[in-house]
Amino acid sequence: MSKLDIETLISQYGDILTSFFHHMSDMFFLMSVEESESEGLQFRYVLMNPAAMQVAKLTEEAYGKRIEDVYPEGKASVLNRMYKKAVLSGAPIHYTSEGEVIGESILSPVYNKDGVCTHVFSVTRDITERKQLESKLEHMAYHDVLTGLPNRRLLYIHLHNALAAAKANKDMVAVLFLDCDHFKQINDTWGHNTGDQFLQLLGARLSSCVREGDTVARLGGDEFVIILTSIQNQQQVEKVSNRIIRTLQEPWILEGHTFRSTTSIGIALYPTTSSDADQLLTHADKALYLAKASGRNQFRFYQAE
Repeated sequence: MSKLDIETLISQYGDILTSFFHHMSDMFFLMSVEESESEGLQFRYVLMNPAAMQVAKLTEEAYGKRIEDVYPEGKASVLNRMYKKAVLSGAPIHYTSEGEVIGESILSPVYNKDGVCTHVFSVTRDITERKQLESKLEHMAYHDVLTGLPNRRLLYIHLHNALAAAKANKDMVAVLFLDCDHFKQINDTWGHNTGDQFLQLLGARLSSCVREGDTVARLGGDEFVIILTSIQNQQQVEKVSNRIIRTLQEPWILEGHTFRSTTSIGIALYPTTSSDADQLLTHADKALYLAKASGRNQFRFYQAE
């Protein structure tokens, strides 16, 4: 079909074409292609369906106008690059745009009988909800539902990364395994709703005790693991552990109930204790039981038997 043919088709049957795409939820754009020595490739709006107009915030007044005539320079530059890529590639291209609306587009060049690209046909699908769902599912896969903290899976990722960095920088890594002393009494006395709120606030208090680059993770129940990175000596770990114990001893006020709670902490150090992630967690867990057996409300470092 020649350039004259497609232009005639658009001019004579544009309303029919527009009505054909009227009820599409996908966004449909038809752009004409112009080329000049001074300006290079330029694109003018020819047809759009209502879905496209709504998202693009355009009306039929845009017909015949260039992209840069209707959009600010930044956005116009992005759109022009998309359409130029479709023309220069000579084949349909895929493009995903980010922003308030995440769009998945296919841009197809349209040629006349002389092999000249005269138009670009673009169809864009709004995938915002799908991407939000994917992001939510990914977050749920790596985070604890109750507290929003990293779960066991993400904990292992952070721990392996911390060990690799410590090996390269010749630093230490501390793994703190902790739980609340007598947490069962909170559930038994005031119910599981209060217990859940307590765990949420506990996660927040623990996070306030460490640096941004450290990790606070919840394994389940009242079991938490903290990874301290870029450690130079054991005294740094003792300082953080004492801070945690003091912070968790402060009064808790939940649903009109005021009570106090304490914690016991077991600590394993890399490379002093082990260089293996699983062993560090195991050793920290053993040190936790030693802290509990020694009277609770304290921390203990793992010592090889």
